[in-house]
Amino acid sequence: MKSKYLFSVIVLLSSLPALAKQHHNHQDKNEWQTIPVASQMEIIDPSGQSKTITPSCAFDTVPNPLDGTPLDNSFQFYFKQGKSKNVLVYFNGGGSCWNDATCVASLALEAVEGDRPTYNPSILQENSPVDAGGVFDDSNRRNPFKDWSKVFIPYCTGDLHAGSSEVVYTDVDGSITGFPGAPVPVKHKGFDNFLAVQDWMKTHFKGRSRHKNAIDKMLVTGSSAGGYGATLNFPYLQAAFPRSKAMLFADASASIVSEGFVDDVFRSGSPWNFENTLPTIFRSGLGTYTAADLNVDLFQRLSYRYPRSRFAQYTTEFDGVQVLFNKVMDQIDQGNTNPFTWALQPSDYLYFADWNARMTASFGQIADTTRNYQYYIGEGSIHTILTDDFATEAQPHPFYDEQSAQGVRFTSWLNYFVNARWFYPISLAYEAQ
Repeated sequence: MKSKYLFSVIVLLSSLPALAKQHHNHQDKNEWQTIPVASQMEIIDPSGQSKTITPSCAFDTVPNPLDGTPLDNSFQFYFKQGKSKNVLVYFNGGGSCWNDATCVASLALEAVEGDRPTYNPSILQENSPVDAGGVFDDSNRRNPFKDWSKVFIPYCTGDLHAGSSEVVYTDVDGSITGFPGAPVPVKHKGFDNFLAVQDWMKTHFKGRSRHKNAIDKMLVTGSSAGGYGATLNFPYLQAAFPRSKAMLFADASASIVSEGFVDDVFRSGSPWNFENTLPTIFRSGLGTYTAADLNVDLFQRLSYRYPRSRFAQYTTEFDGVQVLFNKVMDQIDQGNTNPFTWALQPSDYLYFADWNARMTASFGQIADTTRNYQYYIGEGSIHTILTDDFATEAQPHPFYDEQSAQGVRFTSWLNYFVNARWFYPISLAYEAQ
């Protein structure tokens, strides 16, 4: 590959904050239902036991950006009824946090520089499917999912939709609270939120049909952190609707992480309480996962456990946000906990090269060792493809514009993945120059 791609990525990243979001504004906003969720619920958990869950976002309130007054930050989700018996379950993205630096100190980035923290704790911002475009644009005839029902799960917990804990972090320098060393409780309740949504789904779809097979096809998907949420929670959704044809597509979530992150999160006693939330096929690996093989390990476990299901991943060759998070993790491993020094710089081209090499190798290894997995690696550095959240002037609607992998349109590739009667994996990648 030529170095021009690396430097073009740096140039694009420097302009990302100034890029206006592009939207496909043809949706009828009234079609989306907002589903409220109680702050405490009794449900039947995936093991069949009665369980009390406490759905919530990281903080109960968030400040009004206009005057600083507190706004209610209770968890809710969105649903749109489709014409078919097929359902798309989408986990939204929004970063992650797992220590003092990411969960507390990084919040100062927005207050001081207007930049994004490492996670989004707000249900009110960037957490709605309305005008999101892409897979949610049901007016576009090229959308393979325009007639599907859609469940949109917001993300405001920093735990990849898989945590169930409340952790008290420390505002080390007082940049957030004004008091150095002050405690800052953060609710990692992404798994509780997911269980609340799944509980609603079981009632809703069973109630709409006299037949046991209330859902024909179910695409479990998500972007960025939501791609991990879709991956980690796929076994639960498959078990909840065992007669449906369940598939998983993970967007911009390649699991290229640092060893320190794996050691902190994918273990018993982690801040996200993974030992009590992950499905058995993933929980059994806690303490043995490595950064080098995490993506391969997760998808091999899924592929072997569900040989009749289909699995797929998408990313661009130099996904700027994924590379940034890999740098953040690496800097934390080195002891650098100052979020104001984490931004990608022109001198960071080695981070891009390393991330690309590891991502390509992991995708290739999964494809070579499984029969029900495929990938699409696009050209460039855009982060996520299912919505217009990271659209650019060159690609105002990535979901429909992307065709850089051997000239095959992404929507055609995904349509085959979901709808082909007989599935033969087709993995595609851009041609390195």
